[in-house]
Amino acid sequence: MLTELACYNQDSTYKEILEAIFVASQKKLDSVAIPSGFMGRVNDFLDDQKFSAAIDFPYGLSSTSVRVHEIIIAIRQGASYIDLVLNNSYVKEENWKKIRKDLKDCLSVCSSHNVEMRVILEYRLFPIKTVLLICDLLAEIGVYNVINSTGFVVDSISDNALISYEIQRKTGCLVTSCIRACNKSHLKTFHDMNIHGIRIMSSKVVDSII
Repeated sequence: MLTELACYNQDSTYKEILEAIFVASQKKLDSVAIPSGFMGRVNDFLDDQKFSAAIDFPYGLSSTSVRVHEIIIAIRQGASYIDLVLNNSYVKEENWKKIRKDLKDCLSVCSSHNVEMRVILEYRLFPIKTVLLICDLLAEIGVYNVINSTGFVVDSISDNALISYEIQRKTGCLVTSCIRACNKSHLKTFHDMNIHGIRIMSSKVVDSII
């Protein structure tokens, strides 16, 4: 199971980023998720640690051209993954044409640099039917990995695990579950359900369960 540590609160400091990198290295986590604006400050660690850059975080409301520019900079600065926040306004409007064009343009940049693009989908904002429809659309376009939450919308471990399982069972997407707090038992549940990955948003939690 893929394991990640996220450090992308809106008020995250460079010191906190460094702490996350240290914990991830110590615990042998697969990657550290950070705001794209910090990518230029972690270049000394690129040889030893993979980083995912959160693009247009946390709301995903910027124009496609702004998002593409942010992606290009993050890739040039060494991002191993691009985590693009889905534009939830387009989803609420059911503007699938705009969603498709935005995602294709962003994916094209990532693919040309051989960098995987993942989509951050705030699953709690939509009915399950809509979440599954979005994931089907993503797989059709060529995006096969979903981060199921920004980590800032309140949810429960059980709901998170269930939606992750349903997405993987019914669509062509793998899921990295983003959770704020969990224990070793919760971690085992995700593992037993064969969830692709888990993203934890606290260095202290990682330190206590891994």
